[in-house]
Amino acid sequence: MSKFFHYFIIFIVIFLVAAVILYPHETVAAAYNGLFVWATLVIPALLPFFIGSEILISLGVVRFLGVLLEPIMRPIFNVPGEGSFAFAMSITSGYPVGATIVSKLRSDNVLSGVEGQRLISFCSTSGPLFMIGSVAVGMFQSSKLGIFIVIAHYIGAILVGILFSFYKRSSFERKSMKVEKNLFKKALRQLSRKDSSNLSLGLILGNAVKSSLNTILMVGGFIVLFAVVIRMFEITNILYALSRIIGIVLLPLKISPDIIHFFITGLFEVTIGSKTVVDSMGMDLRTKIAIVSFIIGWSGFSIHAQVASIISNTDIKTSLYILSKILHGTFSSIIAYTFFPLFSRTMDLSIAVYHNYQSMNLHKRFLFNCRLSIELFLSGIVSLMIVSLFIGTLFKMQHYFSRKNIFATLLKKP
Repeated sequence: MSKFFHYFIIFIVIFLVAAVILYPHETVAAAYNGLFVWATLVIPALLPFFIGSEILISLGVVRFLGVLLEPIMRPIFNVPGEGSFAFAMSITSGYPVGATIVSKLRSDNVLSGVEGQRLISFCSTSGPLFMIGSVAVGMFQSSKLGIFIVIAHYIGAILVGILFSFYKRSSFERKSMKVEKNLFKKALRQLSRKDSSNLSLGLILGNAVKSSLNTILMVGGFIVLFAVVIRMFEITNILYALSRIIGIVLLPLKISPDIIHFFITGLFEVTIGSKTVVDSMGMDLRTKIAIVSFIIGWSGFSIHAQVASIISNTDIKTSLYILSKILHGTFSSIIAYTFFPLFSRTMDLSIAVYHNYQSMNLHKRFLFNCRLSIELFLSGIVSLMIVSLFIGTLFKMQHYFSRKNIFATLLKKP
């Protein structure tokens, strides 16, 4: 299998080199479009999350939150409480922030290899900005549909996380799922604990910026690469040929060749695949939303390449990560297809939504994305703090009242 993959990569590289020689203008145009998306959208949307996450992990804030949220994350997902930070950042920012945080936690030995595998299975999600802004409003012309797609997407991720909680679960883990009585005391100890490196604030900030810039450059490289790959596949009709071949194989199932073509396009890139599905004729809205939900949950080879590069310095397996994305897309698609009739009866989807985002100049669009990203990052942190403090207070009160009951029982004895 490894030899086949090796030869396949060689074939792709030769194909790209030949395509660049044969179609230089199309190649440059595709690379420019990918670079434009990266510079105007990806950098302002993701860089604040990367830098902020690195700083919070280094300062011990994530360990503090992890102790307080252990009672939720351990029983449901069988991961440490620090996993809540990765999940919250993933659902507020989108790909590949969650995978970056999981890789960082694994490199710092906050997670074991098995826990990292469990965590990344549901912490690599799309962000609400893409699903509501780009897909629902920009493609379907309905913001209410965006809410439905977001709900299906995140429920699908949670189901995958619950399923992967049984991955290599041992009897020792089941016995050790006990919560400390005084969560606040332990959380404050974790917050005040110094790392072995004992870095100063200046070094923490410098390392955070340096690491985040390296990650954002890697993401940009993959965006440009896959923009060129997809464009070359379109020009050479490779995607069309693949859809026809698979259509012949699946002929007994009577699946439309157009649907197969949409799936294949979405396998490579989320935005292009979703747009192709939405613009297709002869397909009802329910089926379109189900296919788009699968594509968003799957996330595309472009995102998989980014995540594979990010987790390459850990023992997290890329093959199991891709399996989790197949399950994520499947669960989201089933949820969307099953519950869409109920949703459409309760919501008026006929009202089109228009927004002035596309009319902004590049400078205003960059600042708008940057401001929105910072607001989402801060809202995610504040929400985590509120939930963690509530859970800590709840367990503190439970411990307090249990002690009161014990004392009352002792006083009643003769």
